[in-house]
Amino acid sequence: MRSAFRIAAKDLKLRIRDRSAIILGVLAPLVLAFIFNMVFGGAFEAGLSIDYGVVDLDQSEISTSFTRQLEEIEAQGVFALETFDSAEDAEDAITSGEIDAFYLIDRGFGEAILTNDPSKIEVVGDIDAPTSTEIAASIADQYSTVVETTQLAVVTTDALGGMPTSDPVAAAFSYQLTAVPAATRQLDATTYFAAAMAVFFLFFTVQYGVLGLLEEEREGTMARLLAAPIQRSSVVVGKAMLSFLLGLIATGILIVATHFLMGAVWGAPLGVALLTVAGVLSAVGIMGLVASLAKTPEGAGNLGAIIAVTLGMLGGVFFPIGQGDDLLSKLTFLTPHAWFMRGLGDLAGDAPWTAALSSVGALLVFTLVTGGLASVFLMRRLRR
Repeated sequence: MRSAFRIAAKDLKLRIRDRSAIILGVLAPLVLAFIFNMVFGGAFEAGLSIDYGVVDLDQSEISTSFTRQLEEIEAQGVFALETFDSAEDAEDAITSGEIDAFYLIDRGFGEAILTNDPSKIEVVGDIDAPTSTEIAASIADQYSTVVETTQLAVVTTDALGGMPTSDPVAAAFSYQLTAVPAATRQLDATTYFAAAMAVFFLFFTVQYGVLGLLEEEREGTMARLLAAPIQRSSVVVGKAMLSFLLGLIATGILIVATHFLMGAVWGAPLGVALLTVAGVLSAVGIMGLVASLAKTPEGAGNLGAIIAVTLGMLGGVFFPIGQGDDLLSKLTFLTPHAWFMRGLGDLAGDAPWTAALSSVGALLVFTLVTGGLASVFLMRRLRR
């Protein structure tokens, strides 16, 4: 192991003197993080301004109950609400851009609810505000679901000979619509771009270590190393240690620099440290596997660049990848980048360091699989 440390220390001095690792590992991602944050940061941080209207033609206790619920949500700052006397006035407000959508409650709505007759709340939205209209429709759908569930409960209780409450209106609408803020699992724009550039360039930085094996093989110095009284595994471990140190140093500098220069909020230090170590190890494993399969340093560099860019794009370092049920959202978790970003998201909002453990575990799985294969192939290569 002492030989491995000496090999890593010698190569580390050479890489620092060369300065290319510093430029690629620190300066390039830091500058790009600044640029991305300036160009796209405002769009990421911009809030969604929503203005709704309500037209209550029924004016029953039940219809006004729905309006009161909307007013309570408005008080929480979710959207702005305005009441109108007629549908025509609300439509004019949409045309003039005062509101994005409005709720239309027709006459007889309350009576239809109490008699279990068909009833509806119409949502009329601006064609140029589809997102706000969908949100309004979702609120109406939630209201409808609660009403249907409560009606069923009332009918069932009455059929069993009980009386659910002396006030049927209270029985039908004893619920609360609330706004739940996303205080966690969400990186701000500055931190997102800083983390994205750090993990993206990490895969280029660690190449300097593992590619050193191929460079020494081509230059003939590898034969001298193998002739020395050291184990072959020490050579592989030494190069891997160099990659790990370069990646760890570069990522650590970026974390500190972006925190003080850009105001990035990384989360609990212990959780960030574990994510960083696991992320660097996964990058070393993947790039080591690339080097073990390539024949020349140039071929390994080109193949490594293609893999790094592909994994970076799929992992969401240039733009967020959705976490829905589509194929792309599932494929993104086949990359260390996505797990690194997910771990940082889990640490957002003053979450404890343990919130990142699942992502750390996933990154270590990448390390064990790719690093294990890389060590087998590289040792086999040195025995030739």
